[in-house]
Amino acid sequence: MTTHPVAFVDEAFIRLHQHPGAYLFAAVLVDADDLPDVIDAARQAAGPHEQFHASDLYRRGHIQPIEDMLDTTEAHAGWTLMIAQAPLGEHQEAARQAALTQLLRQLNDQKVRDVVLDTRASPREQLDTQLQGRKTNPSDLPDITTYRHLVRGQHINARMRLQHVDDRHQPALWLPDVTAWAFQRALVFDEPQWWSRVASVATIHDAATGKKLSLIGDRTAPPTGERGPLIQSPSARNSLSSTSFYTLNGGTTNRTQGPGYLYNALLNQAMEAGSASSAFALQASIAALSADVDRLTTAISATAQDPALPNHYHPDDADAGSLDAERRAEGRTTHREPDDPGFA
Repeated sequence: MTTHPVAFVDEAFIRLHQHPGAYLFAAVLVDADDLPDVIDAARQAAGPHEQFHASDLYRRGHIQPIEDMLDTTEAHAGWTLMIAQAPLGEHQEAARQAALTQLLRQLNDQKVRDVVLDTRASPREQLDTQLQGRKTNPSDLPDITTYRHLVRGQHINARMRLQHVDDRHQPALWLPDVTAWAFQRALVFDEPQWWSRVASVATIHDAATGKKLSLIGDRTAPPTGERGPLIQSPSARNSLSSTSFYTLNGGTTNRTQGPGYLYNALLNQAMEAGSASSAFALQASIAALSADVDRLTTAISATAQDPALPNHYHPDDADAGSLDAERRAEGRTTHREPDDPGFA
């Protein structure tokens, strides 16, 4: 019996002054049969840390667990999907739901049946939800609404299940946490060295169009051959190495002047994908309209040339009502000819 992959999902976002921003989702796909090994490997990578959040560990100077977790992701992920909604826009929640919509569509294409998403609910909110006998945390309701809309619209398989889990209780969620952090770090600080550790097992997709994007040229594109969303292999070469150009804390750490090179490159790709998609939709609409006009013209021509159809039009039809009134008033029943002196 074929088992479907399980997707573990976490998010990151960019919301900075003078920066267009972005909302990011990372989904790490693992085979259901390999899940116990993945959990053990995640715990081992975290080392003495009972909880893992890459951003917190980085701020406290714990670099080794981050590197180990990225290597664990590269070794155990069947594939990794990054969804980027850029720019962020005025409403962050709308950006999140747009990115989640594209993510669920992509996961549906990969035959994923279980999507485990890190909850946004605090421990207190989770406790209140349990005490009140509710099934869903209020903070997670927007995600559930998006999921249900896709199922009812038959955009994703009804067998797909979405559940929100606290990453304190599911170490497999540490893999998308570090992946989303690495991608965010590349976009904010122009530091691709973190993302380079998982680039060989990942693809990046635009949230609006689903088109594939790349971080630096084509070097983060998925390798051909043995690795892919549906082909899980223990080996793949890292195709983006920048250790000779970046130090551990390298990159531009001051982003007050706006977005950096990597973000701008990604945003340009997303804008081009959106323009191409709009142009394609416009061409399709024009073609459909042209086809409708051709069909209508053909129908009108056929109707005009059909001798079996009676001709109901008469030049005097417009005055029929007034003539009938005159005839009734004058008591006449015969039709007058145009040269009759009775016509003014």
